[in-house]
Amino acid sequence: MPNPTPDGVRVVEAHRRDIPSIRTFILDAWMVAGPSAWGWTGATEENIQALASSEHLVRLISSSEVRVLLAREEGRVVGFAATRESDPETIELAGIIVDEHHTGKGVGTALTRKALEVAANLGYREAVVKTETFNKRAIAFYERNDFARAGSVTEDVDGRKIELVVLRRRLK
Repeated sequence: MPNPTPDGVRVVEAHRRDIPSIRTFILDAWMVAGPSAWGWTGATEENIQALASSEHLVRLISSSEVRVLLAREEGRVVGFAATRESDPETIELAGIIVDEHHTGKGVGTALTRKALEVAANLGYREAVVKTETFNKRAIAFYERNDFARAGSVTEDVDGRKIELVVLRRRLK
C-alpha cells in the first residue's frame, strides 16, 4: 500500500521533549478552529488550556494506556493523534487534529493508519472512535478508513450533553 503521507511529513510517536511543540500546536489549532468547529464541541478556552498544559501532556505521554503520535513537517507539528485503552482488547482513537493548511492532504489518514498499526502491534483487536453526530466530514473520514457505524452514545462534556456516533474497526 502506498504511503498516504504527503512528501516531507513524518508520523512519529511523541516523547517528553515534544511537549512544547505539542502545546503550541494544540493552542494554534484551537485559535484557528474555535469552539464552534467540528471536533471541538463543548470545548472552552479553559478546557483547551488544560488539555495543552505541560502537566496534562506529561501525563498523556507517560501513560502506558495512551499513545500520542505526531505528524511533523520540517520539524514542525502539523498533526496530532492520541489513542487510549478502552479495555485489554480495544483501543479508542481519542483524537486527531490536523493543521488547517494540511487538511485534505493525507495527514489525518497517515496518523490514523500509524495509530492503528501501533495498536495492532500491541495486541489490540479492535479500534473505536466517537465523533459528533452532525460531523459528517469526520464520519466520512473514518468510514473511508474502514470504520463502521456501531451505534451512538450521549456523553457529558462539562455539563453539556453531546450526541456521538460510535464507529468500530477490527484490527489484524
